[in-house]
Amino acid sequence: MFNESWPWKRDLAAAADRLEEARLGLAHRLEFGDGDDAYEQETEAVYQVERDVMSGAFAARRLIGMPSKVTKRARATKAVVTRFPLRGDVSAPDTWDALDDLEMYDMDARRDVSISANEMCNLFVHSLIFRLAWTLEGLSWANYWALPADDPRCEAMPTEVSGLLVATDKSSSQHLTLVSVVELVRVFRILANDEVSQVISRRDHQGRVHVTAE
Repeated sequence: MFNESWPWKRDLAAAADRLEEARLGLAHRLEFGDGDDAYEQETEAVYQVERDVMSGAFAARRLIGMPSKVTKRARATKAVVTRFPLRGDVSAPDTWDALDDLEMYDMDARRDVSISANEMCNLFVHSLIFRLAWTLEGLSWANYWALPADDPRCEAMPTEVSGLLVATDKSSSQHLTLVSVVELVRVFRILANDEVSQVISRRDHQGRVHVTAE
């Protein structure tokens, strides 16, 4: 258990702010990397996004797991994500496949689903696949991916981090999940800004204490 939750909530809110800025700002940072250390600059910029996603997911999951730190309403938060099923004629990806082009998933059979915030965070904490999903500003990632090869927009450098493509070693055998940056930021902020006004505890018939925050 966290000793105090407010520093974690503070940093979770800061991570959400940085991720919101990176949605359109990361491409700008990568564009102006130059000189002998350009590769290091680009690596650092992408790492900072990865760090905020992973550390934020850990903090959010931990807060959800502590009934006295966030309210029941916040703990029940849902996230809308997009799933792409594993093709029926291929095996689930291994560690090396996860670094490749992910063609084992059917991107044309996408399905939007609502999952718990805890399940969303688990995808990142236990991720086998973790990939930035780039697009052109204002164009959904699914539509960007589906552009025909002769579309001139395919030649343009992507300008927006639409979301994260993620799967765990278990979920990868069923589907790949796209979590939009907008949705991830929304969930992080709900938990970061949640304020507990009272903590109610009760004992069940076996003498175990159950805590609920409101």
